[in-house]
Amino acid sequence: MRYTRVGPNRVPTNNVFRRRYSEKASWNSSYQEKKASSNSIGIFKISNITGKRRELVPSKPAAGNSDMESDSSDSDKDDEDVELGGSGSPSLQLRKVAHICASWADNGHVQVWDFSSHLNALAEISETQGAQGASSDFNQAPLVKFKHKDEGYAIDWNPIVPGRLVSGKCNNCIYLWEPTSDATWNVDTQPFIGHAASVEDLQWSPTEPHVFASCSVDGTIAIWDVRLGKSAAASFKAHNADVNVISWNRLASCMLASGSDDGTFSIRDLRLLKT
Repeated sequence: MRYTRVGPNRVPTNNVFRRRYSEKASWNSSYQEKKASSNSIGIFKISNITGKRRELVPSKPAAGNSDMESDSSDSDKDDEDVELGGSGSPSLQLRKVAHICASWADNGHVQVWDFSSHLNALAEISETQGAQGASSDFNQAPLVKFKHKDEGYAIDWNPIVPGRLVSGKCNNCIYLWEPTSDATWNVDTQPFIGHAASVEDLQWSPTEPHVFASCSVDGTIAIWDVRLGKSAAASFKAHNADVNVISWNRLASCMLASGSDDGTFSIRDLRLLKT
């Protein structure tokens, strides 16, 4: 198993707004064994999560600094809105299909899984059982299995359109998956092509349902709009080595960060790109 990504249940949160910590959380992880038949995906739950509230501004503003006092008052008001669910609260929603997961395998297969039964089983485990390390093994067939000609690493669920997925492989091709029902997807056989080497990461825009970004071993980042055909809407040289990871800013979607094999990272304002 090369890579898994649950989705589309990624909630755009920011520590600035977090005041209360969820008591429970679940996540998944994949395992690559010596024998391919032993490869597995693990689903975990953690309970009794606690945390400490972080101060955003000094609790005691400097004497005579009316601006600081005003800012502090505004911050306190915002805090009240967040705590009490007032008009200033951010709206955070889980997607409908939070039980769906996609995974890459080194044999070129991208598979989509339904984890609903496993999540239900986890929900029924008591905290005492969890402390004792209760676990179960299941064999389950994927909902969908799509065979790429090559292996790959890049995959991402659309955070706006439930079920929409892109996958990118080592031969520079990117494929769009469109959901046709709760359990089936239509994979476009005509790939998006614009990179000269392996596609390392894919990220959908947090605000535009038709736009995604990709990065590659060729050192470039490309911006795509699925409505505009199979060519990149914009492409630029981002690093002098492989670009391994990219991430959209969830609060300022015009900003895109990237990281490279040479240990450097960059942050770019996409409004400045020449298309």
